[in-house]
Amino acid sequence: MLFRSRFRQMLYIIVTGLVTAGVLTGYYLWHRTYVQPFSCQANLVQHHPDETLTVWLNYTFDGKFGTLSMNGRAKSDPGKTIDRKISFRVERQDHLYLLTSEKNMTFPDDNVDDSWLEKYEPQFFVYPGKSIYMRINEQHNGNYIFTLGTLPTYVCRGSKKE
Repeated sequence: MLFRSRFRQMLYIIVTGLVTAGVLTGYYLWHRTYVQPFSCQANLVQHHPDETLTVWLNYTFDGKFGTLSMNGRAKSDPGKTIDRKISFRVERQDHLYLLTSEKNMTFPDDNVDDSWLEKYEPQFFVYPGKSIYMRINEQHNGNYIFTLGTLPTYVCRGSKKE
């Protein structure tokens, strides 16, 4: 009788431990790939050998999807205006994000050709169906550092969460 009661207790402890371990493992794996919704804005100047661009980026990440509003001007010809909105899919593994453009909309005041823009921006920003890997790290002050390759590329100022 004593043996059965100890066996049940041991079985209960083992099953409880396995269920707890399974739940914690599932949460850990989900947390590594889940994209917490956030928005941020970045203003930057891009220096290229034959052109300098002033660019404003407004990102919104919402789960597995996001949007990017991209506005800018060329220094060589201030009449060259970039005004686009990019809808994209998001896949995340820790701080590494794979963004794949789905729809690249050009607004009426955008007057640059895609062939001109692709000389200065990765294809993700120009054409649908193009992917880019970005490392995105949230900072303690609520801003985000976006890294392309190994170099931090820009700081994206986090929007206030209300």
